[in-house]
Amino acid sequence: MTLNIVLVKRVLAIGLGAALALLLLPAPVFSQEISWSLKNDPGTFDPAMVDEQAAEMVRFLTGGVLLRLNRTTQQVEPALAATWTVSPDGKLITFHLRDHLRFSDGAPLSSADVVFSLKRALSPQAPVSEEFLDAKNVTVDAPDALTVRVHLPKRVVGIGKIFDEIAIEPANRPSQGRVTSGSFFVADYKNGEYVRLARNPNYWRHDAKGVQLPYLASIKLDILKNRDQDELRFLRGQYQLIESVPPDNFSALAQKAPRAVHDLGPSLNTEQMWFNQSPAAPLPAFEKAWFTSKNFRNAVSLTLRRADIARIAYSGHATPANGFVSPANKLWYNQSLPPVRENINTALTALAQDGFRKNGATLVDREGHPVTFSLLTNAGNHARERTASLIQQDLAAVGIKVNVVTLDFPALIDRLMHKQDYEAALLGLTNVEPDPGSMMNVWLSSSPNHQWNPSEKTPATPWEAEIDRLMNAQDSAASDAERKRSTDRVQQIVADQQPFIYLVYPNALYAVSPTLSNAYLTVLQPGIISNIDYIRAGAK
Repeated sequence: MTLNIVLVKRVLAIGLGAALALLLLPAPVFSQEISWSLKNDPGTFDPAMVDEQAAEMVRFLTGGVLLRLNRTTQQVEPALAATWTVSPDGKLITFHLRDHLRFSDGAPLSSADVVFSLKRALSPQAPVSEEFLDAKNVTVDAPDALTVRVHLPKRVVGIGKIFDEIAIEPANRPSQGRVTSGSFFVADYKNGEYVRLARNPNYWRHDAKGVQLPYLASIKLDILKNRDQDELRFLRGQYQLIESVPPDNFSALAQKAPRAVHDLGPSLNTEQMWFNQSPAAPLPAFEKAWFTSKNFRNAVSLTLRRADIARIAYSGHATPANGFVSPANKLWYNQSLPPVRENINTALTALAQDGFRKNGATLVDREGHPVTFSLLTNAGNHARERTASLIQQDLAAVGIKVNVVTLDFPALIDRLMHKQDYEAALLGLTNVEPDPGSMMNVWLSSSPNHQWNPSEKTPATPWEAEIDRLMNAQDSAASDAERKRSTDRVQQIVADQQPFIYLVYPNALYAVSPTLSNAYLTVLQPGIISNIDYIRAGAK
């Protein structure tokens, strides 16, 4: 599971500080195509239904949006909308489209297409609808061919960020990325092999000299589950970038191509494990009792040696975590949260309060059931596989047996999000944006991405109800100070309850060929190709 949370409202000091620009001179000869890899096939090419990282990458490259987040300045900028205004009460957003917009197939783009696309994004099935809060009561209309109005039932702070995630499609003919209003369109796709994107000949954007963008003619995204192949193909010149270098490959790559690798420090992303607390899960009642116990979850958390995970599983390219907001996120990180220190004695005391006891080397519950569970993670991710092994070792110290199970990503997502047939999971969340409003789709109890117990009709616990209230409050508060108080409190509740047991904040690790020019590295995802319109490539 990765959640691509898009857009920000303000400039923050992140990682090493300001975003790092690659000051590379253009190569003398420019190529028509650049390549890199996706770790799995996109789950969909329907931009309204994107809910995982590979599909999000394709949407970013193909989807024309009303507003675009500049990942370097972290400011929202006009895109298909030349201008936009928000009413004083925050309930009416008015977009004014650019003149003479066209889709990649040459058809004109008007306000009717925008209304159609926004309504699709507001449907209950669309993941982005959760960020509108009360999406069913949001209405959209178009008073003329170049004007679109979005009527909100209440103020939503930083609403502009949401429109970076909504691709504008042709009305009444969803095109699955084949007809787009963005930089590229899907020209070819072979399942398990590659996605090829071609330049949109009708793209609206031009550079300062009037040259139509993007500069590149095409992009090839190989489906490459074996991440070790990234390094080999990069060194051979087959790939021009690696969007996320695995930490165990980073040091080796640094020795072979020191000018190409970049460690920007802690990212906004998190790695965590969690237990399945869904009442619908096909688990025995005694296991559900374990997983819904605050004492049990805290005991597990207190047993894990996060510094070892950062050092061993991530080769030192990670920071021990204590919550869902990274310390790189200077504005929203709760500075009062203490680091999590492993303490087996405290863990055993917490377990004893729930009737757990040691029977020899094995921990058993009050009914005598041995405490054992399977931990699911995705195959091929060496950092996670090593983390799972370290978790297995750490929990053995208190008598808990962990069986590590690795699955291909699509099978894993099916188990987690559709069948809810699992005991525990180890995955990460990709946080593109620092603003806490972008995290609504994880923390609202009604959300399908509320992973430990998704799509609750009503909050299952008082603390989840409090998180709902606080997240809604921060998303409509009149001041940042109020939002900060609510967000800090949510972080404290999460630290107390451990619905997600946060492990590390991985560093932002990139590899960029010296043959690329105009590439800018940022902690915000996508970290290299956020200015894809201006990237050039060539052989020196």
